[in-house]
Order: sequence, then structure tokens, then C-alpha cells
Amino acid sequence: MPQANLYLTFKMGNSTMKTNMTILIFMIVSLFFLPLQLCKASYFTMNLKQDSIYTPGQISLAMNINDETPFDSGYKFKISIFLTGTLIREQTINADRGKPVDFELSVPEVFERTEGRCRCELLIGDNFIEAQELPLLLWPEIAPYKKDTQLNAEIWVYDTSGKLLNLFKKMEIKVIDATFKTARDFGKPDIVFVGENTDPNNMRILDNSLIAANTEPAVIYLKQKQFLKENKIDVVIENKKSQTIIITRTNMLLTGLNYHDILTLANNANYIKIKQNSDMIIHSEINESIKNADNIYSYLLTQQENNQVRIYCQLPVTSIDDPRCVVLLKNILQYAESTINEIKAK
Repeated sequence: MPQANLYLTFKMGNSTMKTNMTILIFMIVSLFFLPLQLCKASYFTMNLKQDSIYTPGQISLAMNINDETPFDSGYKFKISIFLTGTLIREQTINADRGKPVDFELSVPEVFERTEGRCRCELLIGDNFIEAQELPLLLWPEIAPYKKDTQLNAEIWVYDTSGKLLNLFKKMEIKVIDATFKTARDFGKPDIVFVGENTDPNNMRILDNSLIAANTEPAVIYLKQKQFLKENKIDVVIENKKSQTIIITRTNMLLTGLNYHDILTLANNANYIKIKQNSDMIIHSEINESIKNADNIYSYLLTQQENNQVRIYCQLPVTSIDDPRCVVLLKNILQYAESTINEIKAK
């Protein structure tokens, strides 16, 4: 691709004339390069360290001018932060090509989910060149699962990473660490969480423990790479997904999450493939768009056979830094508790 090297020397006492000449040259060079690049690239990159933040917290933006820009220096980034449509902060920072620019803003506590956006404009002098925007979500701190009522269920957590146990501690939920089940007797659980990426051999140990206890709890399988063969569930690892996700809100599992939240959580997740079965009640809340009458391709699925309830969630829920994960985890627990109580009431 052709490169333009401009060596210009002006002896002018008027800085405004210098700025205007620089802008004019930039526009001429941009017009020259635009057809050659077919508008394929932006002049700068903009990254938000975290787009979903607990408050009080910190917004962290990183900007970098790309090599496609015709000059090494003389640029500015105009950064604007909006919450619920209102401008709350605006700042302009000088920028040069090849030198990253960081912007940080501390935000106070919010008391409900608050939507915002971060806008960054690239300027040369005071003249606009290009703008980019990124969505932002602010959340209140992690609250107890049930502040005013008692959770009436015995919960086992089989999670060798310990992440899920830490989350439940933050949510002030009393759980039993089932990884020590072989050493101690915990009675009969109502709800069992199988932690992310549990080894199938450990799944079998847990299943044997439940059979020995002669109990049928609601079992929640979090983001797995592999299931037991007898479960007849495959984890599909696809490099090229359909890019279309179908959301069906048949119950409370997705309460408090919008379409963008769900797409973000599903972005790096692998869906499962499970056969249709007339002997079971199966509801898929988030489907990969694949036409197949024999199989269901799902990121979040509930399955009930008689009094046995299973929930399969391939979306991440153990990231303590992403409030969306905690919202989804609370929804799953609430659904499991509600379903078990309905079964007990029959």
C-alpha cells in the first residue's frame, strides 16, 4: 500500500494558520488514502477494560491511534461519559501515534442497574475526524440473595475451583461444600450445583453420592467441557457460530438481563446439543439458530423428568467482577428453589 511522507517547514507567527494548514493537509491525505483502503480501518482503537461494573467503581478506557493516520502527532481525544442519556464527564487529552492514551473515572454507588455509554472523538486541532462509542453498565454492590426471608433449601456445591463458594459467601447463602462428600455425610440436598469444567469422573462420584442418599434434588450443571456419556449431551465447540441467538423467556432465568447482556455472556460460550425427548419437559431459554428437528442446541436449558430437575447453563456465572454473571446465578438459584418447592407441595 502506498505510503506518504510529507516534509513541510513553515515560518509562520500565527498558530491558527499552522493548525488550519495541518488540517487541510490531513484532509487531502485522507482523501488520497480513503479509496486505497476502501474505508476498511478506523483511525484509532478504543477499549473499555470492563463494560459491566459494580459501584462504587472505576471506568477505564484505553485509546490508541493506528498506523493508518498520516501524521505522527497533533491529535486529540475528546472523551465523553453519559449515564441515562446525561453527560456526566467530558475531557480532552492530547494524543500521538504509537502512544496509548488511558482515561479513568471513579463513579459513585448506584442503587439500580444504570445504562450508559462512553464516546471518544478523534480530533486534529479542534476539527472532528472520527468517533466511536461503547455501551456501559453500572450496578449496585452484590446484595444478599434473600434479605428478608430464609432460604428454605439445603444446597450442595461441588466446585473444585472454589469460585462458586466465594460467590455464595458474598451473596450470604449458606451452602455445603460437596467436594468433601466422600469424607462426611451431608444428608439429602434439595439443590446441587456442579461447578464449571468439572471432571466427568467427579461427576460420577457425585451422582453415586446422590443415588446412595436416595434423593432427587435439582441439579445445576454450570459451563462444562464434557458430560458423562450416559447423559447423552454433547458440548459443541464451534469456531463459526450462526451469529444468531434465539431467546425465549419462558421462566425467571433471564430476569434483569437484556439482549445485549445475553449476547455478551454467550460470546465465548459453547452450547450443548441434546436430543428431543417426549418423556421429558425441556425448555431452552437461549438457542443457537440451527434448524434440526431431532436436537436442541442450547446455552441455557431446563429439563424435568418426573421429579428430577436439571438445569444446564453454558454461560459464565462465576465471574465475581461481572454483575451480569451474578444476576444469572441468582436467577438460576431462584428458579431451582421455586421448582423444588412446587414438587414438594404436590
